Amino acid sequence: MSKAEIKNIYPEELAEFSARHKESEYVLVDVRQPQEYTQEHIPGARLIPLHELEGRLGELDPGRQAVFYCRSGKRSMTAAVLARDSGVFDTDILNLEGGITAYQNRVLPDYPRVDIFSGSSDLKTVLSRAVSLEKGAEKFYTGFLESIRDESLKDQLQKLAGLERAHARVIFAQGKHLFDEDFDSFFSKAEDSIVEGGLNVSGWAQKFKHLNQSELCLYFLEVALEIETMAYDMYRNLAENKDYPREAAECFFRLSEQEKGHMRLVARLFKDCA
Repeated sequence: MSKAEIKNIYPEELAEFSARHKESEYVLVDVRQPQEYTQEHIPGARLIPLHELEGRLGELDPGRQAVFYCRSGKRSMTAAVLARDSGVFDTDILNLEGGITAYQNRVLPDYPRVDIFSGSSDLKTVLSRAVSLEKGAEKFYTGFLESIRDESLKDQLQKLAGLERAHARVIFAQGKHLFDEDFDSFFSKAEDSIVEGGLNVSGWAQKFKHLNQSELCLYFLEVALEIETMAYDMYRNLAENKDYPREAAECFFRLSEQEKGHMRLVARLFKDCA
């Protein structure tokens, strides 16, 4: 397994990075959709849409440093995670922070910041917070349902919402001996705001109702990817915490794999944002 790490590179650093490296030493990969690439892209970048990436990693030289970018940095972070976990690359993987939008000195879209905990804590606190994260993700998906007109996309959002609640049940089961109530009661009282910035989940959904369907689709899926990618990272790190019982660690490993599956599911949906 490769020991490559993911590192952010900022737009102002990319030109300097390019100047320091020969073209044969790195590859710049655009993971957006073909129509986005045709409209504009960073010179020298090759196009591999996110939903095709895992099947096309063999096209990339493992000895060349890969720099992934998208519109805002959210899709490319997912690409970086999938590339790292493939074990293909021998060198660290770079993600262009802020994407092509920041690279071109344009104002970044007003994305909510996902609120997620880090660091170790007692198991009861960790499990409670993880249930809240899953509940907030469920609310995020259902909150956008009435704004999305594409019925197939709606079906996928309903599926994702159901998966988040299922995850919450699995997490609760790991600590049922720590709680003095059943899952339904516990879940109903759990916090459900996973975004910061002055608006709750429903508020963010209302704020972007003025976007056309294509813009809304891209915005929504990029935030969804951030949620799923950060959840994957959270569970993967919790699984490595030696302070938790073996059963809990195994549960976190399973959840991290499932979150990666959610990332793949969301990634496939981008091709329908036309």
